[in-house]
Amino acid sequence: MKGNWKMMKTVILATTLMVATVPCHAKTEVQGESFDVLASVMETNAKEIDAGDILTSNKEAAIRYREKIIAGWWEFMQANSKARPGEYCAATFLRAKRVKHERGDGISDGMMVTLFGPGGNYRGALLGFSPLGKDHAFPKLKNRQPVKVTLKQGDVAPVTLNAIYMEVSPSAPPLIVFAVPSIEALMGGMEDQWSFEVSYEGQSIANIEWHDGLKARDELKKCLAGRPFNNERQWKD
Repeated sequence: MKGNWKMMKTVILATTLMVATVPCHAKTEVQGESFDVLASVMETNAKEIDAGDILTSNKEAAIRYREKIIAGWWEFMQANSKARPGEYCAATFLRAKRVKHERGDGISDGMMVTLFGPGGNYRGALLGFSPLGKDHAFPKLKNRQPVKVTLKQGDVAPVTLNAIYMEVSPSAPPLIVFAVPSIEALMGGMEDQWSFEVSYEGQSIANIEWHDGLKARDELKKCLAGRPFNNERQWKD
């Protein structure tokens, strides 16, 4: 029985997203301004991941950033600056891959995955992916345009789903989000370690694996209950 429950729990997140589509109300109510705080996080990290690969004036800081972004970390926030307690709670995991070149080690394929709780008129949840840095494979589409992509999670078979393509600010990287019925369903399937791959027209555009997912879930629960959470950038610890 325990084995069966563990297997069922592992696929909850995948099953939740398999049945999720992008209903019309989600498309119209999930606006870019809902993510103003997230946009600044995206912009800052996009600049840092670009600089972290080429910085020479402070080599020690560049190396430190490179190793931390390769290891990956969580950031927690309320994605809207006007959010009331318990609204727009978001947990974001950021990570990049190590690459080797003639100058030594570098970073590439920076990616972030974010879990969003309800806010404003939208009472569901969202799972979003965004690239970090300028060199990425995300398509260039119209803002808030529905898009069909293939999502693979962990060792679960890939499934093609509807999503929304968004540009949350002119300078922030693009964002692809999946609508989920509730934040409880999204959190209920979180595993401590879990991987995602998103493909568009047969090309992989996002590939990321998180760790410490259960700690992130606990932080989300605190925020949803209206309590403060740890939003200090962990790579600086």
